[in-house]
Amino acid sequence: MKAFLSALPLIAAILFFVSCSNDTGTISQNDDMVAADDIVVIPDEDTVIIVDETPDTLILDDGIIPDDEPIIDETVVPDETPFETIGDFALDFNGTVNVDLSNYMSIKGGKGTVNFNYRGTPYSFGELTVVIVKLFPLAILQQNNVAVMWLESAPGLGAETKKVFAITFPSTIQPGQYVMETAQAYAFYGDIDINLQGGQFNIKCVRAAGYQGNITVNSYTGTAVDFLANGLLVDPAAAASQLPYPVCVD
Repeated sequence: MKAFLSALPLIAAILFFVSCSNDTGTISQNDDMVAADDIVVIPDEDTVIIVDETPDTLILDDGIIPDDEPIIDETVVPDETPFETIGDFALDFNGTVNVDLSNYMSIKGGKGTVNFNYRGTPYSFGELTVVIVKLFPLAILQQNNVAVMWLESAPGLGAETKKVFAITFPSTIQPGQYVMETAQAYAFYGDIDINLQGGQFNIKCVRAAGYQGNITVNSYTGTAVDFLANGLLVDPAAAASQLPYPVCVD
């Protein structure tokens, strides 16, 4: 007890000093400021520290993960089709379906026009006369299909190569409206080797092909046809092995 009483003056002096220090040495701080030097926290190795200064943010021992950061799905979804669309077309035709091409003077061309875009360039093929005979557009019966062709310009009587736009469909087709693929109809743009005097009309190669579209047959008797069609043109390279003609290489 005597030891405690004898220490009272010393305790009083310490309390007085601390009180004076608090009155004269207060450090002004904002509510948002933190004196990092005053407090040292040494967490355990497995401790996770949650800091509330940034809402919805977790600071872990291996990085910062904001709760509101969008999740990016990097899954690669392949295209449903390998074909590249390179154009479109619209056409109409009304005329005779020719069977014999051996004498060009007896060939009967029809009426109609095809307008199409190929890799950004528009084209229009219409009705053409050779000498005094109207030959194009020309409908031909080939085995079990009807092929209708338009040329870029009128050919001569000898052998030459021309640009051609053509559409084919089964010779058993009936009047009505069809999806081209369902009707087994397809259109194409390419090159043709033609020799009128020799009766030769041979497709050389294809630059664009089209089976996605619609065809409307207004009338078809087997010897004459009236129809119209429109659709897309695609790069034929992806289906080269399935085409009846080779793909143009130039």
